Amino acid sequence: YVCGLKFRGIEREVLESEYEDLLREVGPFSRDEAIAGAIQVLQIAMLILRPFAISPFVTTPSGENMVNDATIACMPALLLFFVPSVVRPGQALLTWPVVHEKLDFGLLLLIGGGMAINSGFTNSGLNIVLGDAIASAIPHVDGCLLDFLILVCVTLCSQVFSNIGTAAAMLPILGSAATQAVINPLALLLPATIATSFAFMLPTATPPNVVVLAKSMDLPRALRIRDFFSNGLPLTLGACILGAVLTHYLGLAVFDSEGPFPRWACDEAASGNCLFAELPGVVQGRHVDSQACIINLDPISDGGVCRIWNGTVLNVSELILAN
Repeated sequence: YVCGLKFRGIEREVLESEYEDLLREVGPFSRDEAIAGAIQVLQIAMLILRPFAISPFVTTPSGENMVNDATIACMPALLLFFVPSVVRPGQALLTWPVVHEKLDFGLLLLIGGGMAINSGFTNSGLNIVLGDAIASAIPHVDGCLLDFLILVCVTLCSQVFSNIGTAAAMLPILGSAATQAVINPLALLLPATIATSFAFMLPTATPPNVVVLAKSMDLPRALRIRDFFSNGLPLTLGACILGAVLTHYLGLAVFDSEGPFPRWACDEAASGNCLFAELPGVVQGRHVDSQACIINLDPISDGGVCRIWNGTVLNVSELILAN
């Protein structure tokens, strides 16, 4: 689109004038900028040190952590409201009018809404219901084809619901599907996560697209939805095809994505319906000494039985006693 536009030649004097105007607008390096940079470095250091130097010492009487990444993200930002400014005497480095004017609260609502959708999917059990439906189809689809289908579905959802909301909604569903199918979750989560970055076709797909659409109003001809779609469609199709091949073979080489259901995935199962037991056998063509057994939580069995990869149903109580 940009290459097709006709621009006048830009003289060196014009560029130098723009550069000088920018320098006058920004001004010389000040103590305010140095403090803001130091607070940013402090925030990064706290995020790195939090798991073993901060969180273990700030807990409730029951042992639950009271400091997480969100806490660390907010604390240094609050300092900006209390540190006095040199450039603007009598004011802090950051003031609420500036926040109200510059901060995109719509973007915050978009991110927060995506996290709320994620929590709602998990807490309501909808991720398990949809996961069961997807899990029933997994054994009938080849690995590379499965990656392509996941990429296409997640990419289409990203164009409408934004990549943040799609990731928040789809990843719990695919994680539950992997658990119900007793396969490595990375086989589904890798292509899905990558597909959320293929937001090329519509402005609603990702905030940067909205920024591009808004800034295009300054061009001789503003961008239209059809411009996004016509240019983004071939790029999206090519990305899905190449992404399916890369995620499949790199997933095998780097993450062993088609290996047996791993212990870490069983320990982190959101619904707590996974039991990793000492059960020797063959899983996905490999001999293992222990494997995952997915507990059936429906009202009939009431968590009394579980199912391993080959479909065998076992008694949970007997497994616990045996291990």
